[in-house]
Amino acid sequence: MSAPSIDQAILERLPIIDRHGDTFAYELRYAHKGDGRNDDAPPCDLEAASTVLAHVIGSLEGDSASGKPVFINVHLSLLTDEDFLALLPAGKVVLILHGTADLVTDQVLATCEALRRHNIGLCMDGWALGSTCPELMIRSQYVKLDVLGHDGFDLYNHYTGLADYPAKKIARQVSQSKEYRFCHGIGFDLFQGYFFTHPEAVSQKEVNTSVAQLVQLFELVGNNAEAKDLEAVFKRDPALVVKLLGYINSAGMGVGRKVTSIHQAIVLLGYKQLYRWVALLLYTSGSNAAPAALMKTVLARSRFIELLGRPLLPKHEQDNLFMVGMLSMLDVVFGQPLDQALARLPLPDSIIRAILDRDGILGRLLSLAEAVEQGDLEEIDALVAELRLSATQPDASPAQILNRLQMEAVNWAESLAL
Repeated sequence: MSAPSIDQAILERLPIIDRHGDTFAYELRYAHKGDGRNDDAPPCDLEAASTVLAHVIGSLEGDSASGKPVFINVHLSLLTDEDFLALLPAGKVVLILHGTADLVTDQVLATCEALRRHNIGLCMDGWALGSTCPELMIRSQYVKLDVLGHDGFDLYNHYTGLADYPAKKIARQVSQSKEYRFCHGIGFDLFQGYFFTHPEAVSQKEVNTSVAQLVQLFELVGNNAEAKDLEAVFKRDPALVVKLLGYINSAGMGVGRKVTSIHQAIVLLGYKQLYRWVALLLYTSGSNAAPAALMKTVLARSRFIELLGRPLLPKHEQDNLFMVGMLSMLDVVFGQPLDQALARLPLPDSIIRAILDRDGILGRLLSLAEAVEQGDLEEIDALVAELRLSATQPDASPAQILNRLQMEAVNWAESLAL
């Protein structure tokens, strides 16, 4: 299978999480039919795909998610290709190396040294090359070990076998919280997988005081209550005020002046903008606080849906776009099924139906956002056709539209002070 052309390649971003739950980097690859949520499978035609990805990274000005590294999969044979190497932007890229030890020639090792001098990182596959090619390992800044298909004993033994190398250890395909805790406990530096997007304990978490107050705030803001009523609720938990004003004063908001009070926030932003930031507080408060990676994921999803849906909806309905994305992961925060989590909030039926049943344009846009996150090309193609996405920007291909808006959404989420 050959790689798609640059204007047809739909990019998939896979977050790489640090030990504190924040996003450290992104792996970038293009979506495939039937991929679904599988962050392990490299492109079938790795050599051609790598060239496409390098072109894309080099052509997207500033597309490094606010300075975070971008990992791309490459075949070892490309390390002898001068045209490919010339595409790589210094300081932005980490190359995930695929291939066999017989491809590691003196020329490849010399190229690795040159890449390191140009601040281009290397990542090894610890199961394949890591145990058979020590001369490449000592030149790598990262080594990845896939969790899927390996028991704890096997994983621990292999991890300790690589412990003497200075490379940061990445646990990949971490799909459950218990896997994350095990890998974190034995010392992995970084983690990749969707463990942070799944509820850990269904129907077990109690609503803490902060969340109860936020539910009340959510209703007050939605009903355009007077500023004094909002301030009275905020005064019960000053930490909420600090968090909210921190978000509002982030560079990504573009307010233009420092906001120092709830009253000022209402005046400058209006109730509709304030509404979305109160929703974000649901993810960050008390014992329900979500890791930063989850918050950035839900913010990027929300912004992506908003940017994607603006040409498709009349202005008076556009405020719901962001909220559909923002509330679509509440089950993770509350540790309950999504219908029960949403039932706690006073929401219009259109948002509830969009999230639970994928009803209407809002629901289809949410499905498209998830398909792009998961790299599910079949679902992407079907939804792009259903939504007639090409008609919104006739001069761009659907892939170009999705990639540009995804880039804008991720960089915007990264710019916020979380």
